[in-house]
Amino acid sequence: MSPASNVHSLLERLLPLSISPMTPRLGRRSPLFAGVGLPVEGVRCARVRRLDEGAEPQALYRDLRHAALRGDVAALNDLGWAWLNGKYWRADPLLANHLLRMAALQGCATAWFNLGQQHYFGKGLDISYANAVGCYQHAFACGMAHAAAALGDLYEEEVCDGDQAWSVDLPAAYRWFLRGAEQGDARCRFEVGYRLLHGVQVEVDMPAALHWLELASTAGVVQAAEELALYFSRDNAARSEHWRARAIELGRRQARGRAVEDQVEG
Repeated sequence: MSPASNVHSLLERLLPLSISPMTPRLGRRSPLFAGVGLPVEGVRCARVRRLDEGAEPQALYRDLRHAALRGDVAALNDLGWAWLNGKYWRADPLLANHLLRMAALQGCATAWFNLGQQHYFGKGLDISYANAVGCYQHAFACGMAHAAAALGDLYEEEVCDGDQAWSVDLPAAYRWFLRGAEQGDARCRFEVGYRLLHGVQVEVDMPAALHWLELASTAGVVQAAEELALYFSRDNAARSEHWRARAIELGRRQARGRAVEDQVEG
């Protein structure tokens, strides 16, 4: 039997014919993991839009299952993601881990990222920052620039669990933010620009700071526009007003997006 046949056979055994529907308002813990991880095409990918717009979860599950059995690695990740966060059907962290590992080992950057999220939040696993780092690094190596932001955050974070061998490493955090910025991640570009502007962990470099903040603002990071508005308020009223208007517009967009999400989840 070929490796592909083995994988297909294993998937047929792993994937149930139908999903267990969510029970409305299961309590305070159920929403905690609703935002964990990502589908392959981003938070608003076509499959997620179908669910957010009221599509029948069972029908979408059948489509995803069929695609995964045909060898669609993105569908495999998205199934693992859905079982990880339990937003659309009842969570199954163990099954999620199996599916995400299968997708990750086939080179899916998003699946590596989602495994990092599972280790970070301890969803069905013991919390392990070290394992999360390894998964995020794989995700970045496979082309996911956003994983660098997760790594930067981790290296800045103190661990309350005394059993973990982990310590803050601010230079490592900055290096990861910079790597992500160079690969185009908007959040990382803001983090680098902010540090260069205020001399946080690095020496002040105003031209570089403005460069990264402008790129971040253009990509939709409202905090970057706010920093630019404040900086130019000292001696350039026109530019300050430009970035202030940009910050207001980005803030409105974010508020509208949150309102839509609240309507869907309510």
